[in-house]
Amino acid sequence: MKHVVLLCCLMWVAALPALRAQDKEMMAHYQSELSELFTQAFTAPTDNERYHANESAMQLLAEALTADNSFRWQWDFGNGVSVLTASDKKFRIFTWPIVNDAGEYECFGFVQALNERTKQYDVTQLNDRSLDIINRQEEVLGPDRWYGAVYQDLIVTTHQGRTFYTLLGWNGVDKLTQRKIIEPICFKSGGSTPQFGQNIFRKEPNLRRIVLEYKHDAMVNLSYEEQYLHLTERVRPRRSSGFSLGSFFSNLFSSPSRSRRRGRGRGRASRPVATAARTSAAVKSNNKNRPTYKTTDKKQLMIIFDQVAPQVPGMEGLYQYYVPSGVEMAYLFNDGKWELYDTAQGRDPNKKLNKEFEPMEKPAPAYQVEQTH
Repeated sequence: MKHVVLLCCLMWVAALPALRAQDKEMMAHYQSELSELFTQAFTAPTDNERYHANESAMQLLAEALTADNSFRWQWDFGNGVSVLTASDKKFRIFTWPIVNDAGEYECFGFVQALNERTKQYDVTQLNDRSLDIINRQEEVLGPDRWYGAVYQDLIVTTHQGRTFYTLLGWNGVDKLTQRKIIEPICFKSGGSTPQFGQNIFRKEPNLRRIVLEYKHDAMVNLSYEEQYLHLTERVRPRRSSGFSLGSFFSNLFSSPSRSRRRGRGRGRASRPVATAARTSAAVKSNNKNRPTYKTTDKKQLMIIFDQVAPQVPGMEGLYQYYVPSGVEMAYLFNDGKWELYDTAQGRDPNKKLNKEFEPMEKPAPAYQVEQTH
């Protein structure tokens, strides 16, 4: 019996490499077919061709993601499709844009997330409803009502045993504007259904995400990296107790009669001098107890971004006129919240600030092409 069990174990171990190779071959096949479909979805000359190829790619990707061990496969579709995996392996998110003939962007995506109850990775499709969402910075959204974006970075932070996920994204929108987005994402009660938007912005109880919308050809930075923050710290000096060993013994051995004898013969002229000395000492003591301020430049990880504002006063809310204001802002993760600072100094010489954030070039809308008569 022992020999039979040992033989079965050896056969199972020998079969593992073949099974992994089979999975790898299957995933490589999916990868090849999907790459071709995505290329058509991004480059086909008409709306019908692009959206048809995209629909086929979505169906095939959903099938591939439900295959066993698909979470282990390193998908790579070039710059057109963003694939981000959380460092704790709890989920992975796929996002990409399709551009129509009018130059308008629509985003698509899937979330592959671990279901804590079943210990399996579930697949959820994301449906872009950004045109229908009015309170875009305040609403908590689900996968069927998603504020579409192509995510470029996935930030994982922790506090008191809880893990927080924050996405940085981009959307080409249309021929007038584009957007960048700071989007918290979470999964309720150990489930696998994503929820977009969280109240993790300090002092902003109604804020669930940050949306920066601005002129279509403006350059706006949004990144997570080590940069400098200009900090002003209040420093309060230690208060002196006024006690010293020398003064203690001096007061102990001085007598009132000796003090009176010292002052004898000086008359009233000595009193104003003594009063002035005491006043001067009191002023110095008071100044020492006043708080002072120290300014330092501290380097640390942050979400750093350009503040955007209208070029011309009175254009508030017309985002096609919004450009960087020249002020760099930063969110630092402190005690489970993103805290806003307006003293960021994006000046690390090893980083290229205002780098291109777009996953694909924005083409000119088809209707703008000159027609020959």
